[in-house]
Amino acid sequence: MKKIMLLMLLLSLTKINAQNTQTKMGPIIENYGKVFQIESPELLLKTDKVYKVIFDIYTDKSKENNVNPLLNTVARYLNMHAQQGVPLKNMKVVLVLHGSATKNALNDSSYQKHFKVSNPNTALIEALEKADVELFVCGQSYIAHKYQINEKSTQVKLALSALTALIEYQSNGYQLITFN
Repeated sequence: MKKIMLLMLLLSLTKINAQNTQTKMGPIIENYGKVFQIESPELLLKTDKVYKVIFDIYTDKSKENNVNPLLNTVARYLNMHAQQGVPLKNMKVVLVLHGSATKNALNDSSYQKHFKVSNPNTALIEALEKADVELFVCGQSYIAHKYQINEKSTQVKLALSALTALIEYQSNGYQLITFN
């Protein structure tokens, strides 16, 4: 009897594990934002409602040659909800970089100068901008890290501060998402 119970437990865990390993890319950000396929979720976003979110990204624990996983989370947010049927026009997304994530806003040549590798976030930042994500870097963090204004990626706008961007967008109905 114990063997049968153990076998049933192992089979059920295998099924759960198999379900959780099925992933899908896109349709908005093709090479980033991999989404795990969830069978019959009990909570989904409404496809006819406009969602306004602001991602507060102030950490980057990745190595200098790896994509910041929190930037990848923004791509996953877009892909996950587009796969569910929420149109891109109904997802208003802003992200603010500050703290240790400030370096993600550097253009390739400047990132190379500071870290001896090209910015691994460049392609993702370009894809996010193409998907109408507004990208900001905190001016206070940027200057505190001793970066020059001309070192900033052209896809990223300079805010007076992260505080300024967060207050402005939240006062306009944007919901704060922070996973740092």
